[in-house]
Amino acid sequence: MTVINYYFLLIFFQIMEKFKLNNGATIVITDCSSKELSVSVTVNVGHVNEPKLGIASLYENVLMKQMSKVQTIYGGTVTSFFTGCAKEEAEVTISKMAQLIKSPYLGKDLIEAAAFDIVEHTRDMAPLVKRQMKLLYKHTAFGTKRVLWDAESYIAALESYGAEDLKEFANKYYTGKNLVVVFAGKHLKSEVLKPLAEKYFGDIPSGERQRVQNSIYTGGYGSIHSNGDYRQIMLGWDVTEIKESSSANVLMSMLAKRLERSFNEKYDPVKKVKVACSTDAQIEVKIAGYYGRRTLRITVTSSQMSTNEMLDIVCQNVCRLQNSEASERRMESSKQWAMSEKLWFFSQPQPAAVETAWQLFGKGEMYDINDRINYIWNVSAHEVKAISRDIFAAPLTMVLYTDEPHYSYKEVQEKLK
Repeated sequence: MTVINYYFLLIFFQIMEKFKLNNGATIVITDCSSKELSVSVTVNVGHVNEPKLGIASLYENVLMKQMSKVQTIYGGTVTSFFTGCAKEEAEVTISKMAQLIKSPYLGKDLIEAAAFDIVEHTRDMAPLVKRQMKLLYKHTAFGTKRVLWDAESYIAALESYGAEDLKEFANKYYTGKNLVVVFAGKHLKSEVLKPLAEKYFGDIPSGERQRVQNSIYTGGYGSIHSNGDYRQIMLGWDVTEIKESSSANVLMSMLAKRLERSFNEKYDPVKKVKVACSTDAQIEVKIAGYYGRRTLRITVTSSQMSTNEMLDIVCQNVCRLQNSEASERRMESSKQWAMSEKLWFFSQPQPAAVETAWQLFGKGEMYDINDRINYIWNVSAHEVKAISRDIFAAPLTMVLYTDEPHYSYKEVQEKLK
């Protein structure tokens, strides 16, 4: 697919207008292919920057119980609320979303019910390995600013909060200067949506803009003892301040495909070549989504391979990115994958709205999506090599689920050079 074809596909998510209300709330109106109007409200607070343990989650759950057909996405520093409606229901839906932010019901019965749901979910999820590993990864990567995860302490905190705690929290964070509202759809235009935004979101108190400390990434090592053959490794690096994101997108696509091949081939000493083999290894390369606190995270799970075998393969591929330039064929296929992934991401109103809100909170402006995706086609092998050296120079986060001897944190750091 050519760059021109990609460009025309991008008409489904274009910022038509962005403006601020008098109370500081940012309103974004976009054009996308969705048949419904998507309404999202993103608040500049999450589990990373919440003032009390678990209160952001509790407040979000209390709100969710008061309006049907609303979904939430919660990141490290933001919480987003989504709903959709037909054109004819736009004003009613917008007014309900605004009312949810302005004056929710905070009765004791609802707070206790919300806390109970979270507690039950926490206890249900606590034994799950993947859940434990994600929590351990998060608290290892951002270790100095957060207490290490403890389910019972979290539950005790949730059950201690009352209406006054939630009001204090809302008065600080759920205010005009901490809101980004995104309308996405093709049926209603700016001249209709702008007055509705002013009418329903304009009287929310301005409050004070809450900022998040940037230097909270630490990296480090953590492990959980495995009781069986199942093993999991997670390696991560801070990419919050990486500027050349198009190059990073290509790097991630290239790394994901190389890891997939590496975990499904072995060296034949007789033929002296690599041959295909079958393993149960599952590989994931992604940006760990703590919106604003972003890490490039590699996760590998297997019951057949040893911990050190998995670590060796990952380290070899990371070193390859830093020390050699990819072939023209590899660059072309990696760029195709990177462009497709970005196009899919921005074809979805919800993740696109969250990304827009975070960019506005964190950097004051949203990057041009067309430019970002189209530039992927111009990324060179030299740029991928250069950005890999920047990314993998960051402190390593290494989290393991294993029951066997394995390389130390320092040994893995040496293998990555």
